[in-house]
Amino acid sequence: MLEEGQYEIPELMRAARRFTEGSTAGVLADDTDEPVTVSRGRVRCHAFPFVVLTSNGEREFPPAFLRRCVRLRLRRPDREQLTEIVRAHLDTPAGDAEHLINRFLTRAADGELATDQLLNALYLTGVAGLDADSRDALADELMPYLSATADGDGF
Repeated sequence: MLEEGQYEIPELMRAARRFTEGSTAGVLADDTDEPVTVSRGRVRCHAFPFVVLTSNGEREFPPAFLRRCVRLRLRRPDREQLTEIVRAHLDTPAGDAEHLINRFLTRAADGELATDQLLNALYLTGVAGLDADSRDALADELMPYLSATADGDGF
């Protein structure tokens, strides 16, 4: 249906089948406080939607699907970019995050890690009120390698 400029929201489709009256729902759209009316769970677009999919590379996509995609490979962020990401997401001063950013970069040299693992580790170790050794141990648990090849057994 996406190729026809429309798509369905399964939860609203089910609700519309159950309740013949009130088969519309108000859904907040991006960047507005005014709800958009969705009738019977189907959204019809005035312009074709731009869809972003992410993949961690665990499986291959069919060639027919890939022909319809614009592929973008993102490089791993460097120290400066990680510091900015941490500041933007957590409003954490650079000095407070430096130790875990260094730890993340060191671990990332030996295996695949995701930036959200660093953010989770910073957030959780910051609110846990732990001593330095306990914080480091928790951070290691929150930043496991994403592939089994890095440390032999994966997670």
